[in-house]
Amino acid sequence: MGLITYIIEEDECEVISLDSVVENKGVGTLLLQKVEKTVREKGHQHIRLVTTNDNIHALGFYQKKGYRLEEIYRDAVEKARKMKPEIPFLSDNGIPITDEILLVKHL
Repeated sequence: MGLITYIIEEDECEVISLDSVVENKGVGTLLLQKVEKTVREKGHQHIRLVTTNDNIHALGFYQKKGYRLEEIYRDAVEKARKMKPEIPFLSDNGIPITDEILLVKHL
């Protein structure tokens, strides 16, 4: 029903991806809560993740879960396109894909 990938290095955890087959049924929330519990049990202080400026759904989801906007990496997607030219310039919702946004939750 869903998959979350993350990496724990030193004192922090980074969520790499979160996908659920069924939307709005709590799958993503449960997966994220499991990772947060694991991170707390290991004694780490925060979780970070990066998404793009066009991903309004993810930005809303993570903020509702207590994640805060930490940094904006302007034009980061332009640099990423040099390695992955298949990244589109415009998202399905019509927003130009330009920047990456770092979100952090302090536990």
